[in-house]
Amino acid sequence: MKRVLMVSMVVLLAGATVMPAAAQDVRARVVAGAAAQDNKGPMRVDRREDRREDRRGNREDRRDDRRDWRADRRDDRHDRRDDRRDWRADRRDDRHDRRDDRRDWRHDRRDDRRDWRDDRRDNHRYVRHDDRRWRGYQWRPEHRYRAPARYVYPSGYRHVRWNVGHRMPPAYYGRPYYVDYHAYRLPPPPYGYRWVRSDRDVVLVALATGLVLDVLYDLYY
Repeated sequence: MKRVLMVSMVVLLAGATVMPAAAQDVRARVVAGAAAQDNKGPMRVDRREDRREDRRGNREDRRDDRRDWRADRRDDRHDRRDDRRDWRADRRDDRHDRRDDRRDWRHDRRDDRRDWRDDRRDNHRYVRHDDRRWRGYQWRPEHRYRAPARYVYPSGYRHVRWNVGHRMPPAYYGRPYYVDYHAYRLPPPPYGYRWVRSDRDVVLVALATGLVLDVLYDLYY
């Protein structure tokens, strides 16, 4: 019995010495695991925060891109509206120009009609004499006259063979080109008309409108 008691006491003492060591090992492992978890924890938190910040940054970039795209669309719309307004303004200007041209054309036609009526009234006052010095509108050679001076055309103009109904520019019937109808025994011009020289011919022209009422060819040689 004594031996058995002694053996059990020894075993108990050995177990008491072994248990604290094992407990210390367990505690050391727990502490090491906690330390390991503490070391890994902040890294995981930092990574999560970085990901969140990246996502936020991407969202903000997308929002900025959308805002820029919307701003560009608005600018494009404004540009299109401005182009339409300019196009409409140009069309309006064209319409006004056309209206002005039509009005001018109508006024010109009215003026031409008035001039034609006035010329017809004056034509009744003009009578070409039955003179044998010319055949029709051509002067006979024995009744032609030597030109008093060399004919000089108006600046920028050339020779034109005028006919009845033509309109002469004012440069052709200025005062230097007046002809004394008494000297050549020409028919007296009606009021507002003058005989003028045009190279070798003489022309009866209206001073107000330039309308040619009569032409006598080859008066000069």
